[in-house]
Amino acid sequence: MALFFLVIFVLGFSTYDAQETRPMVNTPYGQILGTHSTSYEGNIYSQFLAIPYAQPPIGNLRFLEPQPIQKWKGVWNANQSIECIQITHEPEPEGGVFLGDEDCLYLSVFVPGSKPVEGKNLDVIVHIHGGAFNFGYGNNYAGPKYLMDINVVFVTFNYRLGPLGFLSTEDDVVPGNNGMKDQTAALKWIKENIKYFGGNPDSITITGLSAGGASVHYHYLSPLSKGLFKAGISTSGTALCPWTFQERPLEKTKLLAAAVGCNQQSTKDLIDCLRNRPARQIVENVRLFRPWLFNPFSPFGLVVEKGGKNPFLPDYPYALLQRGEVQDLPWITSVTSHEGLYPAADYALKEHYLPDLEKRWEELAPYVLDYWSSVPSEMQASVAQKIKEYYLHGRSISRESFPELVQMMSDRLFVVDAEKAARLQAKANKSPVYYYYFSYLGEEIPTLAVYFTHSEKKHGVCHGDDMMYILSMPYGPLAKMSERDEEMKSILLKMWGSFARKGHPEIPVANLKWIPVSKQSDQPLEYLHIKTPSEIVMESVDEMGHRSFWDSLPFEENHNLLHRNKDEL
Repeated sequence: MALFFLVIFVLGFSTYDAQETRPMVNTPYGQILGTHSTSYEGNIYSQFLAIPYAQPPIGNLRFLEPQPIQKWKGVWNANQSIECIQITHEPEPEGGVFLGDEDCLYLSVFVPGSKPVEGKNLDVIVHIHGGAFNFGYGNNYAGPKYLMDINVVFVTFNYRLGPLGFLSTEDDVVPGNNGMKDQTAALKWIKENIKYFGGNPDSITITGLSAGGASVHYHYLSPLSKGLFKAGISTSGTALCPWTFQERPLEKTKLLAAAVGCNQQSTKDLIDCLRNRPARQIVENVRLFRPWLFNPFSPFGLVVEKGGKNPFLPDYPYALLQRGEVQDLPWITSVTSHEGLYPAADYALKEHYLPDLEKRWEELAPYVLDYWSSVPSEMQASVAQKIKEYYLHGRSISRESFPELVQMMSDRLFVVDAEKAARLQAKANKSPVYYYYFSYLGEEIPTLAVYFTHSEKKHGVCHGDDMMYILSMPYGPLAKMSERDEEMKSILLKMWGSFARKGHPEIPVANLKWIPVSKQSDQPLEYLHIKTPSEIVMESVDEMGHRSFWDSLPFEENHNLLHRNKDEL
């Protein structure tokens, strides 16, 4: 099916390219030959798919920081998409399907018009793909066809995923966060080379969805990313979300290594052994860390680096935010009304999933709610029961109580920590922090959930559904939207375009001022509620996502983790 869509995708721009010269860009690394395609509104744009931004991280470079790309010989034909090696998000078979290549550090650039013009100085929007740091790729869902109608340069890229990108030995051998260092290398390449595509290197806005949104926020906290962008947008993901951070990384590394026959005591010898195993064998064993369907969906994530000379993350995100050690840049962050449909939409696919979750709740709750490493094992069952009672009030997990289960997962996995992140960033910043809540259920625009459940059924406004009006699906023809969906697309594109230009977002609603998040933590949270194209209002609450309840639980995360570590010193 993917090959069929790729054929359609290629045929979609081949007619124009047969009549006109394909676009060519000269860079210090060599010439890059692109292709043409057509935007949603029928405008021609140039696209350059899969340009290398670092050396292939294979052989002796596996588990190392990304290495600078070398000049290539001849002309680089940038006409196909490449994916990093991964297990895709699918509950079956056995928690996903293997795909991708280890040689995958490539980015794609999309430019309005039939030929990029150096020096045109268009604003640049970079999108970091989601996928829980364990799956996805740059051109997975982040198509350019809507953005090419607002006169910006758009960039997507891959970064190493799962153990190949986020394995850590907690020392100098593999400090960790190589996937994030890939992202920084891509941003450096963009900063240095986007001018050749007509982009303005001083007007780069980084955006991301889910793990991509969390990545954007992490770049605000990383010393390696200073000066590489001027603003950011984190949709449905921040650095404080529990699934972004990896607990007990060395323990995971040893378990994974043992599964492929590497049991050496020294971390250096262990990694040398892993470098001599097929990449597929390593990645396939990620399934060991997912005991139920695709849960927990992010077994490998970021770590505080305890070794190495150039850490991406020198301390816990909460600590950095609390100390104000952040890039003082404008930031937008957001959630949707039914965030927990990722991953709960999976649970509605088969009749036996919800009864199984009900029967095994005490066993599975630590995995589906991502606290299996942040709550002592002897307390996990009681925490599971407290959570279930709070949200379901004695009811069983079933199709009838599915909305409450979605709310539970929304609050735990996204909403509570999105509020905390917005408040802490606002307090640390002089620049404004904006927050929005998206609850518009599209008429004809599909829900993002369809792309990991393969089901068209809508249970609400899913995690990432706002992106469906900004980022087009890359493969296959685009259907015409309904009038109301068109209006929502125009509103969100104007928000992104104005924020990329000016650092503050414009909403085309008369007399509406988007009030930034207060720097005072005791003040209500001000946020923009996008209900429909004609109903967009400012609202305020004391807390979101039943924060007080979640704060009462013994999670060793964020604030609790910071104070536990202080007590241990």
